[in-house]
Amino acid sequence: MIWDYFINIIKRKISKPDKKEWLEKLVENLEKQRSENVNLPFKIIELKNTGFVAKVSGLFAFISFEYMPWRYSKFAYWAAIYPTLIGKTFYCQIHDIKKDPSLFIILNGTVNQLKKTELITGECYKGIIIEKTKYGVFVDIGFHFDWKCGSFIGLLHKSQFEPNQLLSDCLPGDEIEILYQGLNEKDQRIYSQTNEMLDWENEIPQGLIGQTVWVQIVRNENEIKFLANGKYNGRISISKTHYFFGNKVKTKEVMENLKDGEIIYCEVTGANVKARILKLIWFSTSEHVMVK
Repeated sequence: MIWDYFINIIKRKISKPDKKEWLEKLVENLEKQRSENVNLPFKIIELKNTGFVAKVSGLFAFISFEYMPWRYSKFAYWAAIYPTLIGKTFYCQIHDIKKDPSLFIILNGTVNQLKKTELITGECYKGIIIEKTKYGVFVDIGFHFDWKCGSFIGLLHKSQFEPNQLLSDCLPGDEIEILYQGLNEKDQRIYSQTNEMLDWENEIPQGLIGQTVWVQIVRNENEIKFLANGKYNGRISISKTHYFFGNKVKTKEVMENLKDGEIIYCEVTGANVKARILKLIWFSTSEHVMVK
């Protein structure tokens, strides 16, 4: 229990009369600073179920998640970023000092201390994965600013991963680099590992319509992707007019045997802007080569 934790610490620390006197002076000074609403630096020491053990003015204290400089809706988020908080300096005021049956200092970190910053669309940021779902991961890039600007949570959808990045390899607490893509219609931050979304907004993929492009094959988790120019998701038409050898079965067999990393050549015939997918026709089975 938290109370037992502090009692044991105090028992170890106060074993001589001079230490008791030293402690009394520190507590007296903290009480004075509390009455004057002085902002004091503190450091995170250890994670508990409802907050953190911290250190302020040389003394152990406790700060609940509710009184941290920013808040999360889930304990798991604090657990994910906790290793990156150890030893970091934040600021607080003394919320309460209890002396009976033992010394217990409670901190309030909701004082004005977070720096303001504007995220730049298309800019690369380092973040910490705080939650993994079946459709992607939630990332907090407050880590990029050493937590001096608070929390910036956004979604990195699995469709926006780099070709070689797998959702199955991601775990809460992992560090990851992302590109900020702005806000969606619900004012939620959207992250990506490529600038594909911005390119679609600037109509760059649409400009490929009518052109012949190289298409990289990416296979992972029993899924196959066709990346036009190694970047834009595509879908190959296998309608009757585009069968290889005039045979649908043979065409599917050829496509299923494509290996990860291979290159084929296709014509871009259209684009589904909403789904961000280029429509492709694979016009030759003889022009693809293995990427070394």
